[in-house]
Amino acid sequence: MSKIIIAATLVCLSLSLMAECPQVINALPPDFSAGRLISHIVQMDAEGSPDVDCLAAHYNKQYVVPAPFSLHAQYYYNHRANHFLRRSAYDSAFHYTRLALKCDSILSDSFYLATDLGLLANIHLMKGEFDKSINYYEQSLSVLNPRKHPANALSLLSNLGVAYLKTDYYETAMQYFRQALEYGQYADTPYGRRSRHVTLLNIGIIHKKQEDFPQAIQAFHSLLDTARLYEYPYLSYLAHFNIAQVYRQTGSEKNFLSHLDTAWNVAIEHDFNQHYLLTESISHAHEQKNWKKFIDYLEKYRTYYEEDELECDPEWAIWNSRLLLEYNTEPAQALFLLSEGLNCTDFYTEDALDLYALRSEVFQKLGSYKKALKNLTKSKVISDSLARRTNLRILADATTSYRVAEYQQMLDQKEKEKAWLRKRANYTNALALGLGAVLLLISFLFYFYRQKMQYKKEALEARRQQLETLNKSKQEELARQKQRLLTQSVQSSQLKAKVLDACERYRRNSAMLTRKVEMAFNEQPVWENFLLDFNQNYPGFIDRILQEYPDTSKRQLQYVVLIALGFSNQEISDMLFVTPGGVEKAKSRLARQFQINDKRRLSQEIMNLFFRSRQEQ
Repeated sequence: MSKIIIAATLVCLSLSLMAECPQVINALPPDFSAGRLISHIVQMDAEGSPDVDCLAAHYNKQYVVPAPFSLHAQYYYNHRANHFLRRSAYDSAFHYTRLALKCDSILSDSFYLATDLGLLANIHLMKGEFDKSINYYEQSLSVLNPRKHPANALSLLSNLGVAYLKTDYYETAMQYFRQALEYGQYADTPYGRRSRHVTLLNIGIIHKKQEDFPQAIQAFHSLLDTARLYEYPYLSYLAHFNIAQVYRQTGSEKNFLSHLDTAWNVAIEHDFNQHYLLTESISHAHEQKNWKKFIDYLEKYRTYYEEDELECDPEWAIWNSRLLLEYNTEPAQALFLLSEGLNCTDFYTEDALDLYALRSEVFQKLGSYKKALKNLTKSKVISDSLARRTNLRILADATTSYRVAEYQQMLDQKEKEKAWLRKRANYTNALALGLGAVLLLISFLFYFYRQKMQYKKEALEARRQQLETLNKSKQEELARQKQRLLTQSVQSSQLKAKVLDACERYRRNSAMLTRKVEMAFNEQPVWENFLLDFNQNYPGFIDRILQEYPDTSKRQLQYVVLIALGFSNQEISDMLFVTPGGVEKAKSRLARQFQINDKRRLSQEIMNLFFRSRQEQ
């Protein structure tokens, strides 16, 4: 029922605000989407604009009321929770954070759940509920992907370190701050840079608390360089203040005053919170016994706070008591202030320790040694308790460090498993691509092989047809050659028959036959008659021989005629009355004269000329 009343009240408030600021709403660009509008609202809220509530009410009516559990509603709830958290309205911040978590339960992205769990942890941290804040920070980190959202991981780890720092677990806090810086190098955004600078500041504070002064000075000076680079005055103010504290602890008075004055100038120029500067200045003035500055700073401290805030301020009680005890010598009044401060302070605290110790001094001045001893005993009890708490803190630091290492090991193992799965998927994809490429290559090779075989087959078929055509032409040529040879054989036979017939007529008188042949081939008149008869029977042959080979002698021409008529070497030898060797030598000389390399081709070439001359006739 209370939630319904709160929701109804918020709706009524939204409606009333919308009625009061129509100009602000009408000034919005008409093309503003929900995302751009909520970003505009967040920016105006950061700038402290008074129109934030009007625009938030307008956004609520336009996007949240129609869909109260959507991503747009989640943006709105998250913004309102941060808005009320900055104003220390923790109940309202809790209410909107719970609504945002309900939206997160139906959203697929765990980033929003991690963000709102971190917001819930921030609320507990602001309220001083450190155990709860640590629990929610760890839950937020367990659902966040730090590699994907390094800026959010940086912020969560840094805030977790702050939670441990608030409870004096320095080593554990340092571990979380260093983890935050590892992610900070990947978060190069304004939000990421701011979180990284806060982390560096807290690391310097831990070095200061652990009295590692060189490391603390180095960390704070790096912040000064960053503040000058990005023009962060508040960061410069905090860095100068912490450097001043370190120099005060190391006894460097000149450096302490220089940095403290610079911090005062920056704080006054930009209207920053001056509480830490006042406490530091008052404490330093008391150490120097500079009562004039002490009183001036104490008066400034009194005017800086309301009277009801000063009533339960242990620092105010201690400083005023010291002023009354050491400067005004009014121990009774100092005792009253110290008693009032103890009434508002928890027993087992450092403030209570200082109050009891100072009250013991007052009782000693008043001569009440029994009461002084009693207060001193109480301060000793508190001191022992704080010492035990310190020892427990050191032990818890070691235990928590183990837990942090175990948690980091678990995260690393998950990252290794994810990397292995990604690697396996890459290998599988590469193998599939490789197999696909091999199959594709085989397909191309098979296709080219088939094409090549087809081309080869076609080439073989064309060659076969060419050979068939060539064979047919050769057969025809052979047939014609055979016919020519047959014709030559018939003609040779006829010539032989004539010669034989002539020989037959003179066979009874061999001497006469020899004389006739000798006369035919050895005597000029008879040879000329023979040529006339030969030309008459075979016109053109002798003219062709003499035309192509003009250097042919009468004797060589006789060999040519006999070879053309188809007589063998032996027959030529008998007719010309020479030995067969002489016929071979004569043929060799003819072959050289006719420029024929092989004398065996001589008879074929002469007979070819013989038949061509006859065909031409």
